[in-house]
Amino acid sequence: KLSVSSPGATGQDLGAMASEVDESERPRQRNLPGTQAACMWKWSPRSFVNTGNYLAIAEYIQDLIREDPSDIERIYLPPSNDTDPLVWQYEHLRQFVIEFNILLVALGGHCTPETCPQMTASNEWQYLCAAHRKPQDCAAIDYMTHTIDGSTALLTNSQHFTSRTAVPPSSAKYFQSMTRRLYRIFAHVYYHHRQIFDEIEELMHLCARFSHFALRFQLMSPSMLLVPAAAYEMRSGGEPSDAG
Repeated sequence: KLSVSSPGATGQDLGAMASEVDESERPRQRNLPGTQAACMWKWSPRSFVNTGNYLAIAEYIQDLIREDPSDIERIYLPPSNDTDPLVWQYEHLRQFVIEFNILLVALGGHCTPETCPQMTASNEWQYLCAAHRKPQDCAAIDYMTHTIDGSTALLTNSQHFTSRTAVPPSSAKYFQSMTRRLYRIFAHVYYHHRQIFDEIEELMHLCARFSHFALRFQLMSPSMLLVPAAAYEMRSGGEPSDAG
């Protein structure tokens, strides 16, 4: 049985950047040395207070995911009326990249250049890797690694994203292509590594959250979602849906 750490378990969030907020403004929440794995990250979500801390939104998103990754509507509801919608999308994409790395680790030994020499989704779709000067074939594991690495590099590129508190519209144009390429990882894993897909989805609801995110912010059209909704839709109480 697959076991992974909490989806928000890396508080560094892609950059290991320390928070500048005054610690006296809120309770200190941390995993102390010697904390057992089952007891880690066991705190209630912090109330969102926009104190100018550039990690406030990222921490808020991670807290919600740790508390209940299946509560999708709550996870994508901005914490305040003045939350910048582009910053909200940007921080969710950063969080997704962290979690895609967990999925990639889970594929270790299952998806190799020998088992999956091309990036495909069933027998109908094949994708070329855009990480090269000219798009070319890559083994699926290499395609996924290149896509995650490329997304990380873009989201942390100071030329396009100079601040965690404001996203220029000219930089937000990258969100659609990034979302589309990241989604292909789900398509490959669902059609070619179904057991891994199901185990990750049971623990993290990652495809469900990502699909909802892509549709909610119009980053993908419904026709582009190749994974059947029945594979990740959840009833109340966490039982798989029989729909579809």
